[in-house]
Amino acid sequence: MSVFAIVLKEANAKVTEQIATTYPEHYQYNDTFFLVESDKLADTVAVSVGIKGASRIESASGAVFELTPAYSGYTIRSLWEWLRRTEEQE
Repeated sequence: MSVFAIVLKEANAKVTEQIATTYPEHYQYNDTFFLVESDKLADTVAVSVGIKGASRIESASGAVFELTPAYSGYTIRSLWEWLRRTEEQE
């Protein structure tokens, strides 16, 4: 499984709902940044949450990035805990 960051240009309630439905174990950092775990390609993740493709949610704009195990920074503890748990499952 890979971890993907979904970054929205601006908050979108329909995309947020689609992320929650498609990836119930997602991590929501704020209204425009989410982490999900999937064995699919980034392109497939983008389509499944409604930011790309024929079923794109109107006004939805964003990008999906596959994360590597390298990350750093200072932020809330729950983000680091979520990342650690996903790594432990591998």
